Amino acid sequence: MAGRVEGKVALITGAGSGLGRASAIHLAEEGASIIASDLNEITAVETAATINAKWQGAAISAKHDATNENDWKAVLELAQVQFGGLHVLLNNAGISIGGDIESTEFAEWKKLQEIDVDSVFWGCKLALPYMRDSGGGSIINISSTVGILGNPSTLGYGTAKAAVRSMTKSIALHCARHKYNIRCNSVHPTFIKTPLLDRFSEAVGSEKEAYQTLADLIPLGEILETEDVTHGIIYLASEESRMMTGAEFVIDGGLTSGYMPPI
Repeated sequence: MAGRVEGKVALITGAGSGLGRASAIHLAEEGASIIASDLNEITAVETAATINAKWQGAAISAKHDATNENDWKAVLELAQVQFGGLHVLLNNAGISIGGDIESTEFAEWKKLQEIDVDSVFWGCKLALPYMRDSGGGSIINISSTVGILGNPSTLGYGTAKAAVRSMTKSIALHCARHKYNIRCNSVHPTFIKTPLLDRFSEAVGSEKEAYQTLADLIPLGEILETEDVTHGIIYLASEESRMMTGAEFVIDGGLTSGYMPPI
């Protein structure tokens, strides 16, 4: 069913690669106008060019430090000037740094919270007036399964993603209370075949071995393709999910369901 987000304007952070790029392309395929933002301006331009090669004029790019208040103001104003408003905000920009409580350096901890949490705070806070004036819409915050489950090896990342989960609920209730017609949900994928797994692949020795190691942890036996997640994002961006807010949209092959003993 094409055109599920026809006429909507969507801003995607971290759109230069991985899940962000895949989401921008999928949203454009379903009819949205796209602002592809990324700290790496070159990759953001590449994402917009890929979209415009198929749907001329459907996308623009922006260099965007998602932790910077002024950058947020500039990219939101760009969306207003170029497309006349904003209906979908996908807070996707983020990093992953491993480490347990003893090995994690405070500087790494602060960096994770700034990029993975503060960016979502700024995006939601500053986008609300634009979305409200556009008639409402959908905020989609990318969290993770480690925002639900504990993992001793991802202390900082898990804490950040749990904060995104909690922030999402508070924002959802705020918007509902004030009748803004803005929904806010978090998406919790497990391991996805994106550059975020590169460091783990390097540590293991090969991408194939790394992917299999992670797949063995998942009851359905596979790690995610980006499309497994972007289909969920399309649903949350569309009016199909009009009664869904403050929820965790978990896409994890059964990982958070509990331990599945071997047969």
